[in-house]
Amino acid sequence: MKVGVFHWAFDFFGGGEKVAMDIAKALGLKQVYTLFSSAKKDGIEAVDISYLLPRWAKLAGKITKRKRALEYWIWEMIDPKDLGDFDVVVTSGVTPRAMLVQENVMHVNYCHSVPRWLFDLWHYRWKNVKKSFRVFAFASLFRVMEASIDPRVDHYFVNSELIQKRLWHYLKRDSVVLYPSIEVSKYKNAESEDYILHMGRFDIEKQIMPVIKACETLGERLVLTGGKGTDKATYEYAVKNNGKLIDYRGFVSEEEKIDLLAHCKAVVYNPLNEDFGIIPLEALASGKPVIVNSTGFPPVLIAKTEFLGDSNGVKLFRGGAITDSSAEGIAKAIMALDGIEWDPKAMREFAERFDFSEFEKKLKAQLGEWWRMFNEKTAF
Repeated sequence: MKVGVFHWAFDFFGGGEKVAMDIAKALGLKQVYTLFSSAKKDGIEAVDISYLLPRWAKLAGKITKRKRALEYWIWEMIDPKDLGDFDVVVTSGVTPRAMLVQENVMHVNYCHSVPRWLFDLWHYRWKNVKKSFRVFAFASLFRVMEASIDPRVDHYFVNSELIQKRLWHYLKRDSVVLYPSIEVSKYKNAESEDYILHMGRFDIEKQIMPVIKACETLGERLVLTGGKGTDKATYEYAVKNNGKLIDYRGFVSEEEKIDLLAHCKAVVYNPLNEDFGIIPLEALASGKPVIVNSTGFPPVLIAKTEFLGDSNGVKLFRGGAITDSSAEGIAKAIMALDGIEWDPKAMREFAERFDFSEFEKKLKAQLGEWWRMFNEKTAF
């Protein structure tokens, strides 16, 4: 079974990019194919295949880079046969699903998230642009395109039960959950140095200011890592007030990240409606409790670690706490953590369910099963 892996873009290295690389690694491949971008990590190379496009499409690609909406058409121009005699094509992300593969090639997509601006966040975002006619027209067009390209996918992986639910609700497609993975063995647990840790870019949806305000209210030292994003006001506040309570480190290496996780008192992860979220998993692998809000998949993850009880409106579990996303709620959760005797070994054992070895095992087994079914249906 010869497999080709295609991911929509490597403009930056986030969770989706890591999963695409991990799929290739698990299958013993050395490359992932992408458009108008490139990257290299852990021996896997993201190869830009835009050279396969006609000149006018390359120009269109430069215009649509980071906008992605028109990439449906761009991916339709890619013939995977130009890159290898694949039995299976695995696409990662929304737009590569538009690829047209030959009838004897199985198409599997890893769905990180159903296009949110078209579906579950549609009304929220449309109202924010004052119910623009142009936005409405484009959204209607792309919903039609979504419906037209979806049947090109034979099977779906999804990153969580949350995305599994959305995929069925909006596109009526069944899927198999394949959690993103970490290498548990590289994380370590050490004595707490009495600081709260937050990791991630300063984006608006990350909701970092309530984390800062909660720690300032309690007089807790807060270590922040991550680069500048869309939330310029919070970023500038962190830089300006970098000192005794706020310890802003900027971008940190993998080694420093692991060390910060090992020595923190707890991790706070506060994004709005996160699809999966790898940081809470890294915290648990480090034997540290995580404070999350009640939206998206992170509270589902923490709830899997065994319920302990309620404390002043905060739900406590073996892996941390679930509260609301406000500064007051986060402050209550930080105070509640102090009354718990945490078990780092149990947290780490829980995290092992998400180890790369489990990811590799499930990926190979499921692809094998789907390939057998595909051959039965296409044989004559």
